[in-house]
Amino acid sequence: MTVSNHFLLHAVESMSHVAPVSYRRIFNGYGIYHHGVQFAIVINDHLYFRADDYSRSLYIAKRMTAFLPSTIESGDSHFFQLPDDVLTHPAELIFWMRIAVEAAQGSYSLEDDEPARVNIPIRHLRQR
Repeated sequence: MTVSNHFLLHAVESMSHVAPVSYRRIFNGYGIYHHGVQFAIVINDHLYFRADDYSRSLYIAKRMTAFLPSTIESGDSHFFQLPDDVLTHPAELIFWMRIAVEAAQGSYSLEDDEPARVNIPIRHLRQR
């Protein structure tokens, strides 16, 4: 499993245009964070957003592919692949980012003044 720098930077840059994001290496990919909340992963040059019991049906309705590691034979996925074209549509991207962050942190939203934080060093990509 590999992640190309080109894909990673394209995904992070696209998301940073609508909300502050950061990333760090995890296992065989990268975790994507908004104010310390991991809401997405990049594995094999695919971007996956976090889902919960409430948002999973939205991903399924859009026919987004679930991420299941090869070590898991069956079960509900917590991450779904985001279609590549969503990265080029800021209004749609912010919608999916918001529900992914909310799935990762309960009722947390991208507009909260005091988001949850983690004490793990992560690299930040500044908005242009």
